[in-house]
Formats: sequence, C-alpha cells, structure tokens
Amino acid sequence: MSLSEAAKSAFDTWPEWRLALDGPPTIIRRLTGGLTNELFLLKAAGLRLVLRVNHEDSELLGIDRQREQQILDQIQGKAFAPVVFHCDAAKRVLVTEYIEGYQWQPGELSDPLKADSLVDLISQIHCVKQDVPLFDYGAHLRSYWQQLLESNQPFPMSALKLYKSIEAGLPAFQATIKEPVLCHHDLIPANIIEQGEGQLVVLDWEYAGGGSALVDAMGVARYWQNPELTARITDADADEATLQLARDLVDFYEMAWSILR
Repeated sequence: MSLSEAAKSAFDTWPEWRLALDGPPTIIRRLTGGLTNELFLLKAAGLRLVLRVNHEDSELLGIDRQREQQILDQIQGKAFAPVVFHCDAAKRVLVTEYIEGYQWQPGELSDPLKADSLVDLISQIHCVKQDVPLFDYGAHLRSYWQQLLESNQPFPMSALKLYKSIEAGLPAFQATIKEPVLCHHDLIPANIIEQGEGQLVVLDWEYAGGGSALVDAMGVARYWQNPELTARITDADADEATLQLARDLVDFYEMAWSILR
C-alpha cells in the first residue's frame, strides 16, 4: 500500500504506543477519511486499531489538536469514549481502538428509544466539567469568516449579515456561559457507533471543548432535524435572544464549513 510521507512518519511512531509491541503493526486497509485526516485500520497485539494522520492544514478549519489531546486524556475510561493508545498533537498522530458496532444513520431517531439513548449520551458528555479546555466560539467564528473572505468560493450576502449579528451579540452570549461543560460540537450520525450491548461510543472529538450546552443542543437538533431535542438536552432558561444567537452560531458554522470544504 502506498503511503504519504506524513502517514509513514505517523506509522513509525509505533514504539511509542501504549501497547507491548515486538514489531510494527500490520496495515489491514485504508479507511474512508475526512477532509482533515487520513485513516488506516491496523492489527497489533491481537487488537484492531485505527491510525489517524492529521492533515497539516486541518487547523485552518478550526481544529485545535492540542485541545483535542487534552480532552481525549480527560475522557479516557468513559464508556462513551474510544480507548486511546497514542496521541501526539505535534506529530499529528492519533491511535485508538477500532470500535466494533453499528454506525448510526440519519433516520435513527424515528425510534423513540434511540432518541432517549442520544439524550442520555449527551447528558453523560455534558457532565464532564472539570479541567476541560475552553472552546472559543468567537475565534472559531472569526477564523471561518476570514477564510470565506480569502477563498475563491462564492457565498451568499446573507452570510455577512449573519456574521455581523453574531459578532455584535457574542460578548453577551459568552457571558451567559457561567459553567462551561464538555461539548462535542459535531454529534452527527457518522460519529456515533452503537455497540452490541447498546452502549454508544462517540468518535471524532476534533471540535470538542468546554462551552455552551445550548450550542451543542442546537447543533444536535439541526443535524438530526429534530427541534424538540434542544429542550430535552438543556434545561437552560435562556431568553429568545440567547437562543437565537446559539442557533445562528450553528447555522454560520455549518454554512462556512460547507463552503470551505
């Protein structure tokens, strides 16, 4: 199998992994990767592993690998998190267990029990509050806007109006986040694996950080096309202006991502 230089360098870190290995792992196959990573399925020490190689320019899409590494360390041992065998943000390498199970599909929440499972999963994630590195919504917003301006891709003029309204209201919104909780910020179907016993495991913590449960809830409701999820996920007694700004943040992030990718 032909490997990029970055993939070769990542693979060569195997002596540093938290596994008792006598030699390099075996590459089974390349997995379907995203825009920010290369993925490989490996076999080592009787286990199946996933090697993720981060693209050098992935930070341009708002990914903070150091923050991700801190969060992965923080949630090790949680039932909803994959086991991490190696993570080196500087070398752009992540090695985790391969999660066996069923990848959720967009229509899963037509089953009320699945909806209950998702709400419970998010509650478990939001219960993680101590020593969680903060997610800077303002910096993320400004980074995406600057990239939109510098890109050759056309975007609707309504994006400018939306950006300006968020920018004006963001300081007050940030002030409402009294107790940041761990937010995944990308709980789309592809990132949720259901194991045989019904346990849900969440993948791809690249955009996670300490933030607003309301933003996470708005994102989940949007991704799953289920507005009722917002009220079920957060008990926050937010006023309409706060609700609208959280909704606008999610809409802007999604719009910018769809254009920039």
